[in-house]
Amino acid sequence: MAKYSQKAVVYEAISSFLQENERQFDAGDKVELSPEDRKTIVTMIVTAIETGEMEFSPEAATKHNTPEKMRNYSTGLLSNWLRKDKRLNGGAKHSIKNPGSRVGQDDEIIKSLKSLKKILTSKREVEIVEAEIQIRIEFLKNQKSMNVLINKDAIPTHLLYLISGSK
Repeated sequence: MAKYSQKAVVYEAISSFLQENERQFDAGDKVELSPEDRKTIVTMIVTAIETGEMEFSPEAATKHNTPEKMRNYSTGLLSNWLRKDKRLNGGAKHSIKNPGSRVGQDDEIIKSLKSLKKILTSKREVEIVEAEIQIRIEFLKNQKSMNVLINKDAIPTHLLYLISGSK
C-alpha cells in the first residue's frame, strides 16, 4: 500500500468530506469548516494514520499512542494544512504570525528557567527569572546570526567594514 504525505491525506479528507456533503469546492477556495465538520475530518485523518495510508514515523506513533493523543495530533494537522495549503486557504501565502517566538524552546536553560518561574511566589523573583529568560533568548538569536556564512568577495568593498573583523 502506498503511503501518502500528511498534506495529501488532509487535502483528500477535506475534498472527500465536502463532496460527500454536496458542498461546492474548487482548489484554491478558502475552506470554512464548522466544529462538527472538523471532528468528522479529524476522524478521517486518524483512520488514515491507523490504516497506514498516511506517512507517520515510528517516533510519532510512539509519542501519539492513545486515541486522545492521536485525535489531538490530527486536529493540529488539519489546522496546519488549512492555514498553509494554498488549495485550502484561498491561495494565500502562509506567513508566520510571530516569527522568532519559538526561539529557545529546545534550550535546556530556558526550559529550566521556565520551570523555576512556575514555583516562585514573589513577583520580584518572577520578574528576575523572566528577565534572565529574555537575556538567554537574545543570546540564542545572536548565536544564530553569528553562524551565517558571508562570502566577503561578493560584498562591495565600501561595505566590507560592516563585517566584523574586517577593517
